[in-house]
Amino acid sequence: MPRTVSRVSYGSRGADLVVVSVSAPPERRAVPGRGPVVVLTANVHGDECTGTGALLRLLPLLEAQLTQGTVHLYPSLNPDGLERRTRRVPEDDQDLNRQFPGDAFGSPAERLAHAAWTDLAARRPDVLIDLHADCPGAVPYVLLDRAVSLRSTARTELEAQARTLAAATGLTVIHEYPDDRYQRFRLDRSLTGAALNRLQIPAITIEAGPRLVLDPDAVDLAVRGVLGVLGQLGMVDGGAPVVAPSVAGGPWRRESGPRASTTGVLVPRVRPGQPLARSAVVAEVRSLAGGLLEEVIAESAGFVLAPAERAHVVPGVAVCTWATAEVA
Repeated sequence: MPRTVSRVSYGSRGADLVVVSVSAPPERRAVPGRGPVVVLTANVHGDECTGTGALLRLLPLLEAQLTQGTVHLYPSLNPDGLERRTRRVPEDDQDLNRQFPGDAFGSPAERLAHAAWTDLAARRPDVLIDLHADCPGAVPYVLLDRAVSLRSTARTELEAQARTLAAATGLTVIHEYPDDRYQRFRLDRSLTGAALNRLQIPAITIEAGPRLVLDPDAVDLAVRGVLGVLGQLGMVDGGAPVVAPSVAGGPWRRESGPRASTTGVLVPRVRPGQPLARSAVVAEVRSLAGGLLEEVIAESAGFVLAPAERAHVVPGVAVCTWATAEVA
């Protein structure tokens, strides 16, 4: 079946979201019937365009290789942000990824979230994969949300399903912040957080590549990560292995990195993904004359997940995003 294109209206300016759907043709289906339904989303943050490039590259591959089920692709959930090269929804400067399931009568960002959510939920997905980008030099990783709204048994089962899909990407698996901060940061209202907690389906976030540009290697990494999940679901034959090795050890949890206590030039001392012991030096702060002002120390064993996108710090600024051991 050829691709079908539909549009979702949102906002007051006649704007819309593009949705492209691909289903396995009957003659290619390994098993008769509906098969899994997967939603792929990208560009929730308008400056994070790796996922947009990945979904555009995936389209012809899915048309040629899909052997089961249906995939719905949303190449940009924030097209105004994409156009203006900004992370947030330009009309009200809100983070779209804290608004789901949205509000039909709310702010521009809430109305956009509501339109996207209503459309994708109506497609009755079994799995959702959201594609993001981090920063130059970041370790490519897949992020796992927490099913904080569910009781223990249902939560355990759903989070286990998400972990299985995350492992299939071949990327380093990172758990979100602990429950208290997860809710305080409103991550249950991120797209994947809402899918996990409200739709009660496994949902994962792939973070690959820098912001603002389509890096070919990052796009390729995201494509193969998605194909790994679709292969796990039996929707495509096994694809090429992911070439970014996952960081050994774990399981890992996302944390804010150690913070500077002085003002100066931020000089990283370690590469992302390099295992470090507690109290290792992560970065230095130096003066413009070259003097050492501070050594910033790791507060736990782990590794730099993503360096700070800055060369100058003031007291209280985190020098990186950190990965530390997840407590079972």
